[in-house]
Parts: sequence; C-alpha cells; structure tokens
Amino acid sequence: MKQEPLLEVTISGISRRNRGKIRDVFKVGDNILVVTTDRVYLFDQVYPEGLVGKGRTLTALTLRTFELTGDILPNFLISSRVEEFPSPFNDYPEMLAGRSLLTEEITPIRLECVARGYLYGQAEQAYRDGDRSWMPSLPAGLELAGELPHPIFTPARKDLGNNDENLSWDDLIELVGERRAEEVRDLTLKIYERMRPIFASAGFILADTKFEFGEKDGRIMLINEACTPDCSRIWKESEYHPGQLQDTWDKEIMEDYLKAAGWSPGDPPIPLPAEVLEKTRERFAELVTMI
Repeated sequence: MKQEPLLEVTISGISRRNRGKIRDVFKVGDNILVVTTDRVYLFDQVYPEGLVGKGRTLTALTLRTFELTGDILPNFLISSRVEEFPSPFNDYPEMLAGRSLLTEEITPIRLECVARGYLYGQAEQAYRDGDRSWMPSLPAGLELAGELPHPIFTPARKDLGNNDENLSWDDLIELVGERRAEEVRDLTLKIYERMRPIFASAGFILADTKFEFGEKDGRIMLINEACTPDCSRIWKESEYHPGQLQDTWDKEIMEDYLKAAGWSPGDPPIPLPAEVLEKTRERFAELVTMI
C-alpha cells in the first residue's frame, strides 16, 4: 500500500496550539509537544505536496545533534518516546512515533544563528557584491563553495512571517545586548565545530547550518531542529568540487526541479515527479543512516 505524507496532525479532543511551516505544536500540561510533519517548505512557502518520512528524518537528525552537543549546552527535550507522552498523545504511536518531541516550554530567542564554513548562497552573493552590511570581513580571492579560512557567524532576526533580516554584529548587540550576542555566537560556532567532523566522518560536508536558542530560568537552551536538511546546506564529500555550484543533500533538490520547470512562487502548484521525491527521500534516508 502506498504511503502518504503526514501533512496535518489531528488529536481527538485536543486543539493545536500552533501550526508552523513544518511543525504542529500542542500544549501538554506545563510542557509542549512538537510534531514534525512531512510538509515541505520551498521558496518561503509551504508547498502543497509533502515528502513521505521527512518529519522522521528531521527528528532523527535533531535528536542526534542534541545527543552529541549536550555537554556544550542543554536542550529543551524531555522525551521522544511516545509511550512516555501523557494521554491522549500516547494513544497515537503510529502517527507520532519518530517525529515527536515532548519539550519544556521555553521563551525563544528570536534569532536564527547561522554558522558558515563555506562560501555559498546568500553569503557568496554578498561577498561578490561587496556587501558588508551583515557579512564579516573575509579575505579577497575566495571562490564559490570554497572553504572559509575559519567558520563565520551570521545572525538574522527571526520574523514571525517570512522576512528574516540579516544582522550585523552591531545590530545584534543593539537587539540583544553584548553579553547575549557573544553567548549565541560562541555557542553557534561551538556546536557547528562539534558537528562538522561528525558529518565528515560519514562522508558529508556540513557547509552551513542554523541554530535556534531559547531560555528558561536563566538557562539558554538549544531548541527546535538542528543539523537537518531543512536548516542546513549539506554536500556529499565525494561529489564536492570547489569553484562551482554543488549538488545538495537537502530540499534544494525539489526547488531546483521547480526552477528548471519554469515555476515561480505565486504560480499554481505543479506536481513534483515521483523520481524527484524518491531521490530526495533516498538522500534523507542516507543522511540518517550515516549520521
């Protein structure tokens, strides 16, 4: 029987607290249940087609990151085992298993904290344009997809909509204060430096990734997702060629198909071919298996 993606989480008698781009959130007593669906977020919008198993991939990689960085800082996880969830959520193992996190309720720090080890994407464009409004200073002569002399931190203000704003270091200090700015910068780079060799040992390059933090009772915590294909740029080491565009192990596979098909945001959705979905699923599965 063909599997269908889980696009919506419905728990009988329970109202959803929030519906995010990918996650459905429920209030559970003093805690929060975060369920990662199979929705896909392409070109700053939720695309009507989902990807079977995507939510479990993101959850598995997030749990692995939490496990490997717990000595750097705590995270908001209480349990990922459905049998440990309170009623009625523990009555839905088939739907919730492998994609759900019971977490502490925290106050999010409304920042996207990006660590970059390679010159690509927005950062490469800003570097070529000479835009120093948010990019740290880098030496001349760097190439597309080239490894940076050292990882850099590029924060953004996390908007409740879709308009996240890149911040300079001075902007960040003005927004959160110097002490907090230094704290999130140092944590971002420490977690990135911890996870880079993990990916490398599995044959992947973690080119850049973003982290989100929250706080509770004066403690700063790692929250939401971490080192997943939805919040990272990931390349296969064996296929890496500096100086050119890279093949990715993330959702860009689907975006690349839509661009090649002439589709633009705002156009009516077009079906994603089975082979594109299958290729994406295979790559996500390979990441989980290796990492």
